Amino acid sequence: MKIRLNKNISKIFAVFCVMFVSHSLFLSIQKVSALDLLIRPKVFGFIPTGAGSVSAEGILRYDIGGGADIGIDADLSSIWANPFSIGYTVGLEGGMVTKPIMGDVPQNFIIYSIGGTIGLYYFPISRLFLRADGTAGVQRGALDGFLSPTGFYWRGGGDIGFRFTPSFLLAASGGWRQYEDSREDKHPKSTGVYVGVTAQITLETGNRDRTRVIGTLDQSNAIYPAFLQLYQTSPAANVKIRNRENAEIRNVRLSFRAGNYTSSEFFCGSVGVIPRGGEVELPLLADFSPAVLRFTDNGRILGEIIIRYSFLGQEREIISAATLASHSRNTITEDDTSALAALISPTSPEMLEFSKYIVGIARSNRRIGHNQNMQYAIWLFEGLRATGIRIDETHHRDNEAQFPAETLSFGRGTSRDIALLYAAALESVGISSAFIKVGTDYLIAINLAASSSAAETMFSNTDRILIINDRCWLPIAMSSFEDGFIASWTRGFTTLNQAFSIDDPVEFIVTSNAWANYPPAPLPELGTRVGFANAAVILAESNKVMEQYVVQEILPILWRVEAQIARAPTAALYNRLGILQARAGRINVAKTNYERAANMGLVAAMTNRGSLALSERDYNTAETWFRRALAADAGNQAALRGLERVEGRR
Repeated sequence: MKIRLNKNISKIFAVFCVMFVSHSLFLSIQKVSALDLLIRPKVFGFIPTGAGSVSAEGILRYDIGGGADIGIDADLSSIWANPFSIGYTVGLEGGMVTKPIMGDVPQNFIIYSIGGTIGLYYFPISRLFLRADGTAGVQRGALDGFLSPTGFYWRGGGDIGFRFTPSFLLAASGGWRQYEDSREDKHPKSTGVYVGVTAQITLETGNRDRTRVIGTLDQSNAIYPAFLQLYQTSPAANVKIRNRENAEIRNVRLSFRAGNYTSSEFFCGSVGVIPRGGEVELPLLADFSPAVLRFTDNGRILGEIIIRYSFLGQEREIISAATLASHSRNTITEDDTSALAALISPTSPEMLEFSKYIVGIARSNRRIGHNQNMQYAIWLFEGLRATGIRIDETHHRDNEAQFPAETLSFGRGTSRDIALLYAAALESVGISSAFIKVGTDYLIAINLAASSSAAETMFSNTDRILIINDRCWLPIAMSSFEDGFIASWTRGFTTLNQAFSIDDPVEFIVTSNAWANYPPAPLPELGTRVGFANAAVILAESNKVMEQYVVQEILPILWRVEAQIARAPTAALYNRLGILQARAGRINVAKTNYERAANMGLVAAMTNRGSLALSERDYNTAETWFRRALAADAGNQAALRGLERVEGRR
């Protein structure tokens, strides 16, 4: 008897613990303002089966009966959501079941029960409800006014139902119920399957914000206006979206707009489902307009976060204000030198006006036989100098740089600012540029669009240029800008050669390549008119540079070729001498040497002679030489192109 009593006490104690824990959780969570309560009335039919419904002789003890339960659950997932959109509840459930006793005398056996409940639920689609739950507690039976001893009770089952509104659903229920006999070594008092209908009413407790979906901006770094195009793919901030609807939301889409500061409302991202009480984070992307480039100081952009979502098949929209911090337009990141490319805006109105002015002067004063890119680079450089641009390092900051149009308008800037200005000028006339950082010095490299073999007739020493992938680049140090093109070039190759000799790091960044990551910012017109230098001043300075270049680079090569011809003349040497003499301005002597090489059968000399005649607008002579070249080499492309130019200019 003692052992039997202890076992009964242990069962009752276990039930008490379950109920106590469930009730304690229920009471403590009730204090949380956002918690939802679920009222779950249920009616069901009870089909006796199993050991508890059959006598020792194998005779069915009960007929089909029925009953009702009512449960009160605390929906923990309404305040502690999970990423799987699964709801979980705890609560209390009480009920009764009545079962007719088989026999001649009609009698009903009634069992009352109460226990703690734990449940899981899920909405695979907006209105379809699935739930699995279980209850454990105590029960007591009644028959003809007599009560049976208290015993253990449990059930397990599930629901499948339809959600009519966020706060009401109906479900079909089913499962297993088992009522234990408290006496030792006895079969269960009653067992069987139940099938019924459950209604679920959701009650919101406490005070809730009327906004059902909340978007909160989280910005760790202010935006850089110069990088405005990057924010279409790289987040300017993050937005935390919290679902405070009383059901999950689906097809959640985030967009952003900011009036004149954005060109359009821009789609940021989407998420399929956010469970009730759940939170997700999406990047905030933006299609910023050039208006953000008017920030000359740090500022703020007032915009709107638009959250659209589907709630039980209904489309909803939430719009909330969001303020983005912004740097000034001149602020750049220090982490990546390539970021400077964003400030090289060759299409700004000021740059286009300047380039058009310089190119107009250069076209009517170009020298025959010289590399076109190099000539234009000299004209642009000396044009900037003659305009009065000066180096001013007084207010230099590592994380700030001027746009080229600003430097042109202000008439001053750091050596880095002037480097960006020169790169923009080159790019505006179609000359590829690169910027080079050596220590604290900034250089601009000019792509001459010439091969390494062509460099042999352009430079007396290839140590003065950079050859990268068989392309020649001319390095110009902007710290010597005020001393002129030749001085800047000299400092450029000297600085690079010193760095190479001691293995100092050198960053070589092709502007067009850097634009792939940092597109040029479309700076609006500044509204200030730049006074360009007199054309005669620019012409005089540019001619002076060309003369220095000829003396420094062309004449030493010319003398070497003349010495080679004196030892062993060949058609190729006479042709090369003609090229060099044309570059030195000795046109008549150049013609003679081209003709010598041509008479020795060199087709290249024939096309060179034709090109020289074409540059002098002697179209008949040009046509004669191009046709002579085609007679020797019918498919010669240089001759064919030459004839096309002749026909086009006549």
